[in-house]
Amino acid sequence: MAPAELGVEIARRIAAREGVDASALDPPLHAVIDVDALESLVYPRPDERTDFTGVVSFAYGDHTVTVDGTGTVSITPAEDADPNPDRQFEYNPQ
Repeated sequence: MAPAELGVEIARRIAAREGVDASALDPPLHAVIDVDALESLVYPRPDERTDFTGVVSFAYGDHTVTVDGTGTVSITPAEDADPNPDRQFEYNPQ
């Protein structure tokens, strides 16, 4: 998947679950998450390197959207989302 398509793919999947056109999402996806930042994390520019191997999850309406380090998108009903996700962070000051 090309970087510019990640936000479009997420919007399409949410819209399909809600039975509407992606352009009719309310609120628009960009009002809920910074799609550019998400795309930069998952798909850095060719001259950048990322060690991102985790997942990003966020709520959109009645859904939980999860994107992993490969760009795989999953949409689940919010009530099915893991209430205690693994939130381990390592801080390595240089």
